[in-house]
Amino acid sequence: MNAMNDGQHGVTMEELAQNELAGVGACTTAAVPGIAQLGLYLLVFMAISWAMMFFIPTAFLFTVILPASFYLLYSLVVFSPLVSGGWPFAPPLGSWRPGQSCLKPGLATTALLVAASIAGPLFTTTIYPRFPLFPVGFWWGIILFTVTLWYSMVWNGWPLNQKCSPAVRGIGGGLIILLITALLWQLVNLSDTPVAGAPYDPAGPFQAEWFFGLLVWIIVWIQAFSNVLTFQQWPFYKLGQPWGQVANTVMCIVLGWLCWTISLKFMSPTFSFAAVAGSIIGMQNFHGAIFGYYPFLKYKQPKRGICNFLTEIALAFVWIALLRVLMQPIAAKVQAAGLPFDINVVSVLYTLHFIALLTLIHNFYFLRAPLPPSGPPPAPE
Repeated sequence: MNAMNDGQHGVTMEELAQNELAGVGACTTAAVPGIAQLGLYLLVFMAISWAMMFFIPTAFLFTVILPASFYLLYSLVVFSPLVSGGWPFAPPLGSWRPGQSCLKPGLATTALLVAASIAGPLFTTTIYPRFPLFPVGFWWGIILFTVTLWYSMVWNGWPLNQKCSPAVRGIGGGLIILLITALLWQLVNLSDTPVAGAPYDPAGPFQAEWFFGLLVWIIVWIQAFSNVLTFQQWPFYKLGQPWGQVANTVMCIVLGWLCWTISLKFMSPTFSFAAVAGSIIGMQNFHGAIFGYYPFLKYKQPKRGICNFLTEIALAFVWIALLRVLMQPIAAKVQAAGLPFDINVVSVLYTLHFIALLTLIHNFYFLRAPLPPSGPPPAPE
């Protein structure tokens, strides 16, 4: 997940990224990690994430840190190779150079992400739209996260990428995402929530909690047809820009809406969007960003994508069963605190706001040290 597609022929930054990362001798001298090492890598981050959720004071975690973490996810992607090319500190287009310590891009970019996760919520709670961080920050945050992934994984940072400097791509792309988020916020209404009728209620056509579930399901398909995961934008890259992105966007929205509305006939809302959709998103991320499409890298698209997707769905249901056990102590603390999160929601926050977030920060900015950094994904065909 360390490069981007040009929407036509796969990875456009592959040679540059490989040249930059080839010199990471100062960070690691290990051989290419095997599947067992990568599995251990995931287990380490699972343990760190579980400990953070268990030991951070529950009310502070769920009412402050987690709604603010949507800005951490947003800035993680904006300053990654997917949008800014790693600018300002990380490879391939940031200030880091082979031979320098991995701590340089890691610590500097992490500080930048933390600053964004503080500044963003301060802006939205005090300037615009001026809503309370909890619970409204979750409904705003899912729009921000969806638009971020859509802009980076479907539109490839178009039209700024490949035409502008890394700084313009990062800052300009970040502003584009925020503007679209503010526009989509007008579609939300806060009826049937504890803050219904508040002055900051946009009074749009879609109820906030229903819209939340819809967007999570749309993210499933954004990642499925993304430039770096599962199908790697097959077959949409064959259409060129911007028609491939338009078709991809329409497909993601339609499939997301169908999955959300049909699933509600058979399961509870939180099991649908949090347990099922959230686990599929997590498995797409882990399978692509950590395990590099193992063992289907040898195939071309669409065979690679079909095998990836079926594997990710199967793993998602294994993950749901596993988290039913792992999340019990944390869910009990949440219930004792009187917070409105069931085990399904606790599980998806653990998967995406902790494990995925920490592993991607480590992959992008600490260059996966002490393991060798992962290279750009291969071209689809």
